[in-house]
Amino acid sequence: MSINGVNKLKYSAGAVSKGFWFQEFKKYNTLISEGLKDAEIKKMQEEKNILLAPSADYGKKMINEVSKRIRALPKEISIMFISLPVSDQKILNILGIMMTDRLFFEYMYEVYRGKIITGNLQFDNSDTRIFFKNKSEQSEKVANFTSQTKKRLAGAYRTYLKEANLIVEDNNSVTIKKPILDINLENEMKNKGLYPYLRVFLGE
Repeated sequence: MSINGVNKLKYSAGAVSKGFWFQEFKKYNTLISEGLKDAEIKKMQEEKNILLAPSADYGKKMINEVSKRIRALPKEISIMFISLPVSDQKILNILGIMMTDRLFFEYMYEVYRGKIITGNLQFDNSDTRIFFKNKSEQSEKVANFTSQTKKRLAGAYRTYLKEANLIVEDNNSVTIKKPILDINLENEMKNKGLYPYLRVFLGE
């Protein structure tokens, strides 16, 4: 999905009920690379619980979400998944989240990227609070989120960053970590109109 595509998405608090789900994302990608179709993979989940979900409903939710993330990625980039190191595979997962969740993309663009640009790599809860305060002033939808929802979103976003190795927790401090991207992935993101997303990781 292009940057125009994500900008057309409505703000959503959906992240509160979605995990980073990297292992599930990896499993789905592996099956796609083996030539299976979306419908076949979803049927496998239904019949065999390939994602080891605790319930059928939760399994359906997971498989639909990871499928959505993968479909958002340009085909040339999702094809690269299997050959990339785990660190870059996690970047593709968070890229899929950014491309399907406008609010999270803006969070990454404004907060995470902003930290890298300024060189102030200390990450704390106030960064996220300021982000939601600003968004509440810009969007009635976000303004109507309860404080509990915003708190849960902040927790979900922090989990995403931690799972993608984009923050490092050490005792009481949390530091932003800039990823070192595979050069082929970086070039492919430039070619496929994903430069705004790439700027998040490069801090540009």
